Amino acid sequence: MGSPPTDIGAEQFYKKYVSARGIPILSSDRVPDEALLAARDMASGLLAYRPDLADWLVGNDYRVAIIAEEEALLDLPEKAHWSKPARDDPRLTRCELKHYDVRIGALTDRAYWDARARGIGGKRTVGSEEDVLGLPSTRYWGETIFVHEMAHNVLFAIEAVDPALYAEVVAAYANALANDLWLNEYATTTIQEYWAEGTQIWFNSNRRVMIDGRQILNHPDLEAYDPKLYAALAQAYGDNHRLKSDPFWMREARVPPGPPPLNTAEEC
Repeated sequence: MGSPPTDIGAEQFYKKYVSARGIPILSSDRVPDEALLAARDMASGLLAYRPDLADWLVGNDYRVAIIAEEEALLDLPEKAHWSKPARDDPRLTRCELKHYDVRIGALTDRAYWDARARGIGGKRTVGSEEDVLGLPSTRYWGETIFVHEMAHNVLFAIEAVDPALYAEVVAAYANALANDLWLNEYATTTIQEYWAEGTQIWFNSNRRVMIDGRQILNHPDLEAYDPKLYAALAQAYGDNHRLKSDPFWMREARVPPGPPPLNTAEEC
């Protein structure tokens, strides 16, 4: 743990720094050290089998910010200018589209993003203290969203350095859509969400998914339900199904109390 090195050009907002296989993980001084170390462990684990993917992310200036419980996404200097998504944004879910005027249109940019996300993937990835530590205050209780957001970066790197594997992911996603796999689940929104949701289940760190009474919770469930996705994930992650410091790995909290629903997809 130390201060950000000058050569990465971090804004003054950032006071703490660790590295995950060369990828900077940064925060203000309001974030406890253990949150940065947990994020480092999980990010390093995701890239352990494919160091070439880590090298691509480092070479393309990817980095991670961890926000404190009392901080918000738009408090980060590189996110302060963000605006809410337009009605034609392809990342919107079917329910966000249906209720766009109330859920998005009526809100300010800050109000939308403060309510929408405590984690973001991409070149300037964001995670949150409460998520990476599995604190009761996390809005994602029962799953580790940081794993999901870092998985987006893994797929960006795959697209750049392993086009054959990326083509397999594209084919798996097309097969899923054609055969109503993950019907109405978040995984069907885009190929990126498909990969990221699959990654969480691969690492046994996602909330239970129920599709017409069928449970997909642990990685053997994923292999049986969507073998094409499972085969692609194996080429990125090897045979590892546990990330060090993942707070929700195999936790009972992944299964909400009460009888299982027929489907877990959002109804709108």
